[in-house]
Amino acid sequence: MSSTTLSPHQLGALFDILVNYETYAEVESFKDPEAIEQYGYPFDTIPQKGNSNDDRRSSSPLLQLLLTRLVLPMPGVRDLPSEFWTAKFRNIMKRFGEAELSESYDKGTLGSRKRLASVASAIHECITRGLLSGVPNDGLPNLYGEYDIHIGEDLARAWDDVVQHLVYGNLIDELFNQFTKTPNVEDHSPAVEAAVHFAIIFIATFLHHLFVLSAEGPYLLKLLDNVHSLVPYTVIGQTLRVGNAGTMINGMVRLFLAKVSVGALSNWLGLTQNAADGMNLMQRIISLVLEWDTGEFRKAIESIRRCKERPTESHLAALDEHLQASREQHESIRELSKNEGKSIVIAIFEAKDIGLAQSLTEAQHIQCLEYYSALLAIRDREKITEVLCRQSPDLTTTIVRDGVYVFEPMIRAIHKNVDLRNHIGSVETFLTDLIETSKPKKRDGRQTENSTALPSVEDYLALLRRNRHLAYEYLHDFAEGCPDMRATWLDWVKKSLKSFRQTLETNSCINTNKEDNTYGAGEMDKNLHVLFNELPDDKKSNVKAVINAHANYLSTLEGVSRTRIQSIVDGADDHQRKAGGNMSGPGVYIARWHSLLDKTLITPSTPQGPPRRGRDVKGLKALGKTEAIASSESWDPDALTQQDEQARPDPPDVSIVVDALGPQFKRLVADVSSKDLPKV
Repeated sequence: MSSTTLSPHQLGALFDILVNYETYAEVESFKDPEAIEQYGYPFDTIPQKGNSNDDRRSSSPLLQLLLTRLVLPMPGVRDLPSEFWTAKFRNIMKRFGEAELSESYDKGTLGSRKRLASVASAIHECITRGLLSGVPNDGLPNLYGEYDIHIGEDLARAWDDVVQHLVYGNLIDELFNQFTKTPNVEDHSPAVEAAVHFAIIFIATFLHHLFVLSAEGPYLLKLLDNVHSLVPYTVIGQTLRVGNAGTMINGMVRLFLAKVSVGALSNWLGLTQNAADGMNLMQRIISLVLEWDTGEFRKAIESIRRCKERPTESHLAALDEHLQASREQHESIRELSKNEGKSIVIAIFEAKDIGLAQSLTEAQHIQCLEYYSALLAIRDREKITEVLCRQSPDLTTTIVRDGVYVFEPMIRAIHKNVDLRNHIGSVETFLTDLIETSKPKKRDGRQTENSTALPSVEDYLALLRRNRHLAYEYLHDFAEGCPDMRATWLDWVKKSLKSFRQTLETNSCINTNKEDNTYGAGEMDKNLHVLFNELPDDKKSNVKAVINAHANYLSTLEGVSRTRIQSIVDGADDHQRKAGGNMSGPGVYIARWHSLLDKTLITPSTPQGPPRRGRDVKGLKALGKTEAIASSESWDPDALTQQDEQARPDPPDVSIVVDALGPQFKRLVADVSSKDLPKV
């Protein structure tokens, strides 16, 4: 094959590299308040005159593509006024950027925000890849053929067949009609039944990674449990009993959003403007949960201060002072730490007084790292509470009120035709079951730690299988009782699915080999060829070598994923599970999630040394989070994570490809995302 030609496998690998890099770069950029300013539509406050793509290019084109193609046309969301995006949502995002929430590098651990942002990026990447490349039209298979739900390959084949019918056939109409007749969508066809089983395995794997394999899992579970205990399900249920929909909506809004304070009264009377008006119930729930968290970190700080061999007051005061420094100073010290191979606290001390760094023992250095990490955690929670609950004007409440307003017609229709009390109870039941499933239990014949059985992927699979009827029953009640709304949402889903179609031109040029179509880049094939061919000849061979390595990496990942699907299916069929459940699940996106975490830079644990990587600290929790969780509810995920990673190949270094083609790809995607924007 010519050096200027890329095979379908190579195009798919190149596309994967560029989408993966650009997606996370865009997500990460929002820690800077300027990111939302340069986003473009729908957040630009000054309409750009002219129709040139150059004038309307977004700094976050993949996020813009997802938002404009799928989210903004959604019923209810499309009725939001432009001020919602340009003033309210834009400004609250800017506030979060200005809050300068902490970096994983400084904290010495991978925090909850880092883990959730990276998994959101991995999922977002899967969707936008489909929007850009499209789903190949390989013909509509027979959904009523044979699909064995006990065979992993049949489940994967069923999923692919269902996707074909959703994008190019009339399956979505049939599924909406199915829900109108019965709450069991799986009765539609053998393929739909198998595809549901396939999807449940991936959701179970995600929940298992989030709550079990992640070091933050027990902490996130405790956070969820705290919020769950604060939500007044009984009061909500009683409010929903009100027959008049308008009265019910007003009651719910008052329950969660009403404020009673001197500031709120004086603002209402016009005596003051933007005076602090207290918090409503929704904000009190947020602030209480974060305050509980903050209390645990304060205990950790006090524990260090009480230690006999603790650092001196001068050391701790220097860390306290640096915490209050400007963003520029924080970034300067962080870069100094990275470039000169010294820990973040040593860099802080040397900038303040070289003697502080020289007088520190190794034990005190560790305590300083923990102390600074706890300080950052407290500051993060205080800043989040300030943004969401204490700033004037109160954007959080107005955003929720606007959301209620545009969805009010739907809420009225659902309230009139569907008994929502039962479904609120279903949400409470599922969350209670999820929390209980995620806790370690004493059980014989299972993988154990300190005589406790850790939740397995099969446990989450069983959770979803025994609760899926709750979602089915709601969708059935909705489809049966609200025909007008059903038609509205069906229209949106059908238009959204059309966004994943390939053009006739692309389909006429695709390879007749179905496997090659699966691995190509679809709609992006031609553009990627152009980008690659524009490279200097001396770069092409190096870039192509990395692309080949990444293609092999993806093939290996997919093989591991297929093996794990079958292992979980077999484990779920074995009710006794004497050998224990699976602690690893399928999904290439899981590997991408961990890859993003693994390459995160972390401050050295010693005074001098190179920065660590995320994979070195994935099993570590921040001081304070360990105290917040009872030992009987926690475990060491490090061994489980290492076992999971041993079965996965290490990703190749693709920085050569990103450096050579990343900027060009971003411009290409920006052109695509700006193509269908409203004319101004």
